Amino acid sequence: MTVSAPPLRLIICEDEAIIAMGLQMMVTAFGHEVCAVCASAEEAVAAAEQHRPDLVLMDVMLRGPGDGIEAACAIRSRFGIPSLIMTAIDGPQVRERMAAARPYGFLSKPYRPDILRRCLEQLPAD
Repeated sequence: MTVSAPPLRLIICEDEAIIAMGLQMMVTAFGHEVCAVCASAEEAVAAAEQHRPDLVLMDVMLRGPGDGIEAACAIRSRFGIPSLIMTAIDGPQVRERMAAARPYGFLSKPYRPDILRRCLEQLPAD
């Protein structure tokens, strides 16, 4: 008998509306709850404070001032909520900045639904 993990409550922070919608559809199809969708770092921090999700799916490039790495750092330090950072940008400087956020992990774009699902299923319990 396979025991499945309980559903997660997530925030999606992605500034491209079509990608955010696709992520929301995938996450809900996996049986999880999306409590907010944000397009900026400021919105993400406010949503994390309001909803206290289990995880934030965080894009690096966002609208407005700040980026996803800064938002992930703020959310982790203020609320203890990890992020799964999603990025099309890779390199030593980006990875070094991502490490400061102490993310649950990161996904390179374009990401595959099966890999996203596996990441969500393997989220460690606090």
